[in-house]
Amino acid sequence: MRRALPATLVAAMLLLAAAPAWAHEEIEPKTLPTGTPTFFTLSAANEKKVDLVKLVVTAPKGVPFGETTRSPAGWTVDKTDTAITWTGGAMKPEAFDQWGFETDGADQPGTFTFTVTLGFADGSSEPLKVPVTVTAGSAGAASSGGTAGSKKSGTHNRRANAALGLGGVAVVLSLAAIALAARRWPTPPTGKTADW
Repeated sequence: MRRALPATLVAAMLLLAAAPAWAHEEIEPKTLPTGTPTFFTLSAANEKKVDLVKLVVTAPKGVPFGETTRSPAGWTVDKTDTAITWTGGAMKPEAFDQWGFETDGADQPGTFTFTVTLGFADGSSEPLKVPVTVTAGSAGAASSGGTAGSKKSGTHNRRANAALGLGGVAVVLSLAAIALAARRWPTPPTGKTADW
């Protein structure tokens, strides 16, 4: 009996610690470079017995919201630089849906945490923390003082240049492989034909 008590306590502590993980809210992408305006998708599931009727996302300090949002059918949005609130819709229990929002990009690398608060028809709410990692971007992206459009354009140009460079490396490696194979190919003695 004494051995069962510690095991029961450990199991209870694990269940209590895991309780916030029962909520299934995810923000994608989970990683982004500095200085890059980014579109996020928030997926939320309703695991309560009443309808989900409100969803609020609060921006972390240093990562202001951009202009655009996406709302499921029937939901309306109210937005500031630091909070986005969706209301007017109702998500039934045991269902999930997706919302979208844009950030203007983070100025420095680190882990930033969005707060997602779910509001339910019975008046209860659940605040959840959803971390997103911001990595150091290239010097051009981090130091660019242009508009959001020029930052997006710069990112596309860097990706195109990287793809072009990788294509060039592939061509060089292919030619080297052909040359190496030709050196290893047996040559027939002079005056005789090969039996291939």
